[in-house]
Amino acid sequence: MRNVILCSFIVFLLVNCRSIGNTQEVSGSEPTRSFGCSKFKGSEWFRCLEKLHERWEKIESSSAEITVLSESREGEYIRKKKRICWTEVFCHTYDQVVYSPSFLQRVKRLVEIAVPSFTIGILIGLFL
Repeated sequence: MRNVILCSFIVFLLVNCRSIGNTQEVSGSEPTRSFGCSKFKGSEWFRCLEKLHERWEKIESSSAEITVLSESREGEYIRKKKRICWTEVFCHTYDQVVYSPSFLQRVKRLVEIAVPSFTIGILIGLFL
């Protein structure tokens, strides 16, 4: 019985340790024009979004004219439609979605967490 467990443990280690040396580093998590960051998973997706955000900050800080076309609230998110123009002919329109809950939504979330915790604390205190 010990030999079977020992052999299965060794096989388990060999299979798992062999894949450690074979990990391939994805070279650059640059967003693509056609897919954006959709082809990346996990931490690569966050790096891709950070690079995309840095790129737009550079574009917006350049000598371009930025016009907010519309701004609407969708639940806890604010959706802004912006147009950025470098010249009269060269413009780009894009949507920017920002997480920004309203004050009442923040209070509601706090109450959803605090009230059950407070109630459980009182019940435990009463029964002790």
